[in-house]
Amino acid sequence: MLDLGALDKISGGAMPSKDLATQQFLRYLHFRFSFIEDLTKLLRGSLKMRNTGKHEPIPKGTTILESVPFVYCLKSSFRRELCDFCLKANSNLRKCLGCMVVSYCGRVCQREGWKDHKGECKNFVRVKPNVPTDSVRLIARLILKLQVINGYILLLSNFQQKSLNNYREEVIYRKEIKEDTKRMEYFMTICGVLNEYLSNEILPNSVELLGIYGRMCINSFNILNGEMQAIGTGIYLAPSILDHSCSPNAVATFDGFKLRIQLTQELPKLEWDSIRISYIDLMNSKSHRKKELKDRYYFDCDCPRCKNDDIDCYHYAAKCPTCQKPVIAKVDLDVCKLCIAKQENLFHDLCLVRSKIMDAAFDSAIQLQLWEAAIQYGIPLIQAYKLWYGEEHPLTAILLLKLFKITLLISTTNDSVAQKYYEEAAKILEITHGRDSSFYRQEVKPLIRQLR
Repeated sequence: MLDLGALDKISGGAMPSKDLATQQFLRYLHFRFSFIEDLTKLLRGSLKMRNTGKHEPIPKGTTILESVPFVYCLKSSFRRELCDFCLKANSNLRKCLGCMVVSYCGRVCQREGWKDHKGECKNFVRVKPNVPTDSVRLIARLILKLQVINGYILLLSNFQQKSLNNYREEVIYRKEIKEDTKRMEYFMTICGVLNEYLSNEILPNSVELLGIYGRMCINSFNILNGEMQAIGTGIYLAPSILDHSCSPNAVATFDGFKLRIQLTQELPKLEWDSIRISYIDLMNSKSHRKKELKDRYYFDCDCPRCKNDDIDCYHYAAKCPTCQKPVIAKVDLDVCKLCIAKQENLFHDLCLVRSKIMDAAFDSAIQLQLWEAAIQYGIPLIQAYKLWYGEEHPLTAILLLKLFKITLLISTTNDSVAQKYYEEAAKILEITHGRDSSFYRQEVKPLIRQLR
């Protein structure tokens, strides 16, 4: 068992032993979990913590945690666009000559990625022309990685979120997954594919494998690019302890495969058990969010937003003809091209149903290059995004950046309007991603040059 004295001795690289935030976070981890010695090897060099005094206020936009994944894999749909190691776009990717399945930016990324790809490369070759699904590949990488660090007990012991009693928590999750028909059907399919894909490896027993599968379902993160598109899946040990809230005070963003936790609200002091991120899409009603959390993560959300109806009143909100305030009007909607026009004087501008239709229309207009229509649908979405996602959410910033680009595209006289969209988006992204992130430096900052 790893004691506090051992935790205090962890040092090296990005984790100086005198870093108070690191010490506080590791003590919090120790309080939440029962650790084994190998955890020190996993955390050393993989975490970067904010160094702060105990009672120092923490401003929003602060990066309080950085972490690299224990294992991760690129989504197969992006194999022709992104490097399998750094997850960055490259127009001149080079395929691995061993398996001809994954591709890299060049020799540096291929060399760095070899430690994770080495075990799977020969397996790719053996099962050709079949290629394992992303889930099978992630679990296989997890199994091979755990074999290297001596056993499966590490993952089962340390990926706990809701209880101090690890064994009890593991039993609860395993029981709920066993009762989840869809997940168990998929688990059985994965087991069959794994037996073929890793036929030359010693696989964990069924109990351990179910535990690993459960942790992948519950603790994995979608790795997002700058535009908040999911490009991969990763398992991050330290960030996986952070709890959910539908009104979070922090957000997880990514720079390649590196995960950052950025504060979106100012905190009086750094207390890890008060940090909350969102596990799900927040642009949904309370009932939808609670059902998704129960179905996917097996818990009932009791966050402040779920305890009241201040925002949820806009779900099916009609517009009062006198005061313009929302009036609940639960109806069935016939979603079609004429919906938006029909709803214009009926539904409130922030109505969730109307906002989702406007969002779909906005995306469709962009795909069809109907720029005037995109502006028409996109502008009303700004306030809806701010209500449902929050004033300082990455998706709100991405919407503003899209409007910035479209405004410049269709008009030569609206530079001031476009600049307003850009400045507001950049301000949000400075908080959610940080000025030093590659997305901000390489994708966002250069856009200002497009202003005439």
